[in-house]
Amino acid sequence: MRRYFPSTAHLWPLVVWAGLGFYISLVPLPPNDFWWHLKIGELIYTRRTIPSTQMFAWSLSPDAPFVYGAWLGELLLYLLYRLGGLNLVTFARNVLILAAFGLVGWGARIRSGSWRLAAPALALAGGMSLNNLVVRPQIWSFPLFAIYLLLLTRYVYSGGACPRDRWALLALPPLMALWVNAHGAFVLGLVLVGIFVVGEGLRTLLRLPESLPWRAVGWLALIGALTAMAILANPRGVGIVAYVADLLTDRPSQALVVEWQSPTPSGIPNVVFYISILVLILTLAYARRRPTPTDALLIVGFLWLAWSGMRYVVWYGMAVMPVLAQMWASLWPRAATLPARRNALNLVLVLLLLIPVFLVQPWWVERVPLPETYWKLVWRGVPEGALIGEENPLDAAEYLRAHPGGRLFNEMGYGSYLIWALPEQRVFVDPRVELYPFEQWEDYVRISGGVRYNELLDQYGVDRILLDVELQPELARALADDPRWEQEFAGRRAQVWRRVGER
Repeated sequence: MRRYFPSTAHLWPLVVWAGLGFYISLVPLPPNDFWWHLKIGELIYTRRTIPSTQMFAWSLSPDAPFVYGAWLGELLLYLLYRLGGLNLVTFARNVLILAAFGLVGWGARIRSGSWRLAAPALALAGGMSLNNLVVRPQIWSFPLFAIYLLLLTRYVYSGGACPRDRWALLALPPLMALWVNAHGAFVLGLVLVGIFVVGEGLRTLLRLPESLPWRAVGWLALIGALTAMAILANPRGVGIVAYVADLLTDRPSQALVVEWQSPTPSGIPNVVFYISILVLILTLAYARRRPTPTDALLIVGFLWLAWSGMRYVVWYGMAVMPVLAQMWASLWPRAATLPARRNALNLVLVLLLLIPVFLVQPWWVERVPLPETYWKLVWRGVPEGALIGEENPLDAAEYLRAHPGGRLFNEMGYGSYLIWALPEQRVFVDPRVELYPFEQWEDYVRISGGVRYNELLDQYGVDRILLDVELQPELARALADDPRWEQEFAGRRAQVWRRVGER
């Protein structure tokens, strides 16, 4: 019976995992990358077809083409919403991300041989992910990336000799068929397989220690080829690669969206990222174990990716921190042999760790006595669901539903919520950044900053404005002093303005 109890060694990563779960579960829902995806999922479900035009913006032709590459991820979000509302969607986010980091911790344990060393690796990986935890189709990529990494790691560290690990790789192609339709990060699955094929091939060619036999490398290459073929299982075929490439080089996204830009040493996730680089350098300098070619490719490839944009830091953490744990094991070889007792007390401690995570799930979180400063960040007691961020214009949407009409200039994130809650009220822009011309985004920035706003609004024929007073304070102040505009509505953060004389 005792062998079924967790050991004291298990408690180390479980403390980190539970803390991460508690934090993840309390991340509010911002409007930007959720509501419009949810609307597309609804349209796919009701129309039984994938849309191909923009549909919701009055500032563009309704027939302007737009690729919904994450159509399956959007449909799955809507099906969850249909089954259990926003609370179930948020809960799914929590489960998927926790499952992914659980697999990352498992991978660190395989590499290092120690749950104790897996714990700090998991803490670093989780810490640098904290700005990538919102609900959007990307949540489907987290567990898929972690599964790919774990299966490849198990295969290599079994020497390619374990039949279970060898046949487990056959799951990668069908998982890719799912991934390529769920989110654009599917390319990272191809990158992982490619790194392991090239790295292990070099290791065998150079006859380095613990290298795989050529037959095992060949099996890995075959799985890689089948995985690459599986990306064709999507409505656009090979064109999905061009879609991702266009998105990665889209000028408005790269220039205007913070998460596409290189990480700066500010904010907890970015600080943890920089700390991890320092730890990595020191470990490489002193560790007795040298990185294998595969390890080197993982470190260099994903560190380069992380430097290119904050949205990629999470993948660096998941891929490289287990490698770091393995090098720590060469510095502290006794970590894997320290006593680890199994007893009922450990099980009690695990349950105590998990109770707070359970209590902050969306069905019960509003009963938890959290600080009032936290509750100011979310809408509390609204029928839509728990933990909706205050930047969602719930109150303004109700006002516009009762007072429709006008050519509306809106804050970008508000556009996402309006697409879901009030699709008949067409928007000026929304978070589908690559949809709109760069010049329109430049005008949006000028208007939001109160620069030549009347001139630009006249050019677009805008007669109504929906703004966020915290994100667009300059525009709010300018309108308050402008006799050509009158305020219709003031909510928690949203304001609605109309041109004087326009009714």
